[in-house]
Amino acid sequence: MSVPAVEATMPAHAAPDIDQVTARPATLRSPARPVCTAAVPVSPSVSAARPSSTGLSTTDLEKRLIAAHQRAADLEEQLAAVVAARDAAEHQAAQLEDRNRELASDLDNALDQLAGHALHVEQERLIHTPAWSPWAASSNREGYDR
Repeated sequence: MSVPAVEATMPAHAAPDIDQVTARPATLRSPARPVCTAAVPVSPSVSAARPSSTGLSTTDLEKRLIAAHQRAADLEEQLAAVVAARDAAEHQAAQLEDRNRELASDLDNALDQLAGHALHVEQERLIHTPAWSPWAASSNREGYDR
């Protein structure tokens, strides 16, 4: 029986050797967002050492919940930074595309202008005879027939 892809990457039950959620050290965390510790209210009548259905005491569960909330806040900050970087990259790409279109248009105009100049020079060469040429003298005989 093959293990589904989700079960392989996110098992339903934690491995027996893992007893706590690991979080980044406090020195690496940004203090921008406070951690919400009131997510699971605990009444004073509940014993802190009483094991839960998972085999962990309520204090351990609270610690794990606080660590999970802190990790979620850190991931949200990272996501916001990545989204901002992506948006900036998309904006820069749009600016580069606009500049590329402008440069392509300028190049096209310059090539058209050069082609027009080349055509004009070629027409001048073919139509107009120079001021002095042996052929020009022979075509204008000034009344002399040879």
